Amino acid sequence: MSSLPRATVHLANIVANWRTLAALNPKTTTSAVVKANAYGLGAAQVAPALAKAGCDTFFVAYPEEGAVVREAIGPGPAIFVLNGPSHSTVELFRTHKLIAVLSSEAHVALWAETGGLPCALHFDTGMNRLGLPKSLLETASDALHALEPVMVMSHLACADEPGHTMNETQRAAFDAIAAAFPSVPASLANSAGCYLGRDYGYQLTRPGIALYGGSIPPARIKLAPAVTLEAEILSVFQAKAGETVGYGALFTAPSDMTLATVGLGYADGVLRSASNCFIGWLDGVPCPVAGRVSMDLTTIDVSKAQRSAKAGARVEFLGAHAKLEDQAARANTLGYELLTGLGPRVERLYP
Repeated sequence: MSSLPRATVHLANIVANWRTLAALNPKTTTSAVVKANAYGLGAAQVAPALAKAGCDTFFVAYPEEGAVVREAIGPGPAIFVLNGPSHSTVELFRTHKLIAVLSSEAHVALWAETGGLPCALHFDTGMNRLGLPKSLLETASDALHALEPVMVMSHLACADEPGHTMNETQRAAFDAIAAAFPSVPASLANSAGCYLGRDYGYQLTRPGIALYGGSIPPARIKLAPAVTLEAEILSVFQAKAGETVGYGALFTAPSDMTLATVGLGYADGVLRSASNCFIGWLDGVPCPVAGRVSMDLTTIDVSKAQRSAKAGARVEFLGAHAKLEDQAARANTLGYELLTGLGPRVERLYP
């Protein structure tokens, strides 16, 4: 058995989460966002599992990612590329039958020149990041319709705050855009948008982080953890009251305590901001991080788990006990960053 940190990816839980989200909008197509290597968990493994379960629409960020997903799932399902095309990637779209999401006037001009390849139109409704201006519906309506888009979409800026006025502002703006393409499927909701109600569902929803057990859904919606991140204890030792731990002497033992150093650090995706605040779980017992997270090592307080604290024992840092969004909050970040930051030497397992 490898001594490397390992991430056990629970494909069945990802599929279950997709089905849970699909049930929120049963008359709407529920796609799967598998960009950034399926949020760090392996697009080549996650996408086929979802396709087998019935998912027929996928989203990636780059055409190169789309090529990987196409190879994994084969012909048939639609693969949209959110960051759009460039002159150098047109052949990737053609070869792998990818659908370009056009979000700038340069994209529109390029796709008009290319001719014949499918596209979606991404309009800005207030995010001010990517997206075509709504004014193009008046100044370039014929050109946009001539592209024969297979979908129109926008992206919510504040869906994780259900009461934010921006949600309704964007939905109202998108209603007008969708009305300009009455026979074209429309898509607005991301993961958090799926929780805002069926008015936000349109014809297609685009869950991403929620598939992987992230986001903070309403209490009635239960998502399963998609990954268990574990690492081995390398050493167990005693620290006396007043002694310090790790770089910068950031932690001072308040009393005599038992500590364990684990082979997991910021090179593996445990952020330095997790110093003194993350919790590892050893046989179901919470063991707080003591001191600064370093590149390869993290020290935890195992005083309450001494019977299990032995070299070679594995400590859970994400999973059924160490919940993704709880750990993210402790480190003052988001579940997105924890998952996509899992390092290349973390061994991914797919039981």
